[in-house]
Amino acid sequence: MSVILRWQELFRSWRRKPVSMACWAVRWYDVESEGQPLEREKLDFIYDLKTGALIEASMLIGAVLAGASEKEQQVILQVAKDVGLAFQIQDDILDVTSDMETLGKPIGSDEKNHKTTYVTIRGLAQAQKDVEKISERALEGVASLSEENVFLNELIRYLIHRKK
Repeated sequence: MSVILRWQELFRSWRRKPVSMACWAVRWYDVESEGQPLEREKLDFIYDLKTGALIEASMLIGAVLAGASEKEQQVILQVAKDVGLAFQIQDDILDVTSDMETLGKPIGSDEKNHKTTYVTIRGLAQAQKDVEKISERALEGVASLSEENVFLNELIRYLIHRKK
């Protein structure tokens, strides 16, 4: 596929998932719901649009420009969605378990701001298990692709165990 056709495919893909609009909407929703309890489905919605959309867009750009098939693009989108969710859950975990020096930002801010997080809904132990499970699912998706991607595998593994 020519470079021009790949760029055209990229722009078609962006129309399917308007990232900037999603980020704006989720920020509004996040602020409006602060201090109020959320169900897990709403929290998953926020996480999907907050971090998931940015990671999906980034990974889809690479996939399209590399000439990935439509089927491979769908796998990449699911991997990105899983990575985004695992990243957000790990962020919630670190807000509870880390310290200011390691994390580089105030800890416990979610609790102070009465924000519903994955940890408040599922508990710390289950949240940690869920990060591993979701990340493993992402790794399985990467492994199913025709091209091996050592960097992406290592990045996903890093995200599971990151300390900041």
